[in-house]
Amino acid sequence: MSVTVSADADVDAAAPARAVVGVAAPRPRIPFETRLFLPLALLTALAFLLADPEPPLVVQIAAIAILAAVLGMPHGALDPLIARRLGLWRTPLTFAAFNLAYIGVAAVVVALWLIAPVPSLVAFLLISAAHFGSDWNRERPLALRFLTGAALLSLPSLRDQDAVADLYVTLAGDGARAVAAAQAALGPVLLVGLAVAAVIAARRAPHEAFELLGAAALALLAPPLMFFIVYFCALHSTRHLREGFREEHGHGRRLTLLVVAAYTLAPLALAAAFLVGTAGTAALDEQLLRVVFIGLAALTVPHMALVTLGDRALRRATAERTGSPQPVLVHR
Repeated sequence: MSVTVSADADVDAAAPARAVVGVAAPRPRIPFETRLFLPLALLTALAFLLADPEPPLVVQIAAIAILAAVLGMPHGALDPLIARRLGLWRTPLTFAAFNLAYIGVAAVVVALWLIAPVPSLVAFLLISAAHFGSDWNRERPLALRFLTGAALLSLPSLRDQDAVADLYVTLAGDGARAVAAAQAALGPVLLVGLAVAAVIAARRAPHEAFELLGAAALALLAPPLMFFIVYFCALHSTRHLREGFREEHGHGRRLTLLVVAAYTLAPLALAAAFLVGTAGTAALDEQLLRVVFIGLAALTVPHMALVTLGDRALRRATAERTGSPQPVLVHR
């Protein structure tokens, strides 16, 4: 989840090889997260195909809470460093102002969720579709990336609409069942769109096509929560942590680690305080589910605002450098 001003920053994983007369074109390296995600997705899918019955929901919720905290949260903790690269803060005073604004946006998201939970859930899914879809085909139009993300978020409903509906009801009330029904209805069309996105990705970066197909298979074979945690932690978070640390190269790895640790532990402390303060008001598994996903929604909105600012800055910088406002590679 980061922005870089380099238009060719990902040449190690996906840049097209340049034809050189008499010299074999170098093969793109397969990123670490691809080699982590694909075997793990296969093992997870096989495990749940063979598991009868599936592990209890409370076990799945506990797993997603722990893994999201340990592996998922850190990649968003790079946001203060992204903001520094964008010039949003330079002094202790502007750093404090950035943090207050970030926390303020997150608090507004939580408040809106409490006031209008179903519209907030829909908005969160739409934002997440654009965000997750940008893991692939980054140089392609936003519509293709949004379609990819929407497909990934809808395929679990195609597998088990009732299970997804129950999760949504926990997060947003009975009206959220209609959201799962809509995703299940759109699922077959979106699955075709995802296949098209995989074909397009294969032309530039074959590993991205395998990731898309692996994610789709996992979404259709594993329970919704387990699909999300494997994709979110093993692929999405790992990719953006790797890119974020690479972009901070030269600014000091120790500082980067300290920032990631601090901005991971702070929201986890707030979540723990909330769980302790609300103990006994609802089942622990339901409270954990709300904390994980409403918390992710609260942090995703200011993060995406930061990414949008970075996109605009990159387009301006590229236009000034090349004289042509062509799209540039953006790391999210």
